[in-house]
Amino acid sequence: SNVAKAAHRNSLGPLQSQFITKNNTRVISQRGGLAVLPCSVTMTTPATVSWFRRKDYQLLTVGLSTYSSDDRFLVEHTRHLGNWALRIKNARKEDEGLYECQISTHPPQSIFMELRIVEAAAEILGLSNMHIDEGSTLRLECKLKRATESPLYVFWYLEDRMVNYDQEDGVSVWNNKLNSSILTVRNVTARHGGNYTCAPANARQASVYVHVLK
Repeated sequence: SNVAKAAHRNSLGPLQSQFITKNNTRVISQRGGLAVLPCSVTMTTPATVSWFRRKDYQLLTVGLSTYSSDDRFLVEHTRHLGNWALRIKNARKEDEGLYECQISTHPPQSIFMELRIVEAAAEILGLSNMHIDEGSTLRLECKLKRATESPLYVFWYLEDRMVNYDQEDGVSVWNNKLNSSILTVRNVTARHGGNYTCAPANARQASVYVHVLK
């Protein structure tokens, strides 16, 4: 009967806590970047949130305290959102795997996050050998593949010399937020020929050789 069902529900008591974050969420971060594993909860009774690394059952954090000797691990807590995200600075390939966010209810409740680390790489669009006429404008576009965050910087080199700030030599660099960088050289001369390298932070660099034709 409905009365019996209601009595059974009441005997279970109120739900002590509830995860807002979906279980088995996959997080993809780039090597050298910041990995953020979400864990948002709504609590109706006081409880502590802890993070574990499953592959070695390492206790990483309890509440706001970090228990790991690795100072790359830190909890990001936003109280009004019930957020207890685990932040991993300077992410490494060996950080990949399952992580457990656990609430100290009775019995404990957990959800799992899967972290995958990818290698970001630069790619200069076009041919690896370019030919350009003297006096014309050189334009090289460098795109970042598999990047999960914008790079802190993108340096351009001609041979071994960084040219980002060679404005008096006709060079300009424009970086946009969509993970691309454009190098422009106006009024190209023979000295602008050579090997150009796009070197973003935390990503594999790419090169192209420019031949200047008289």
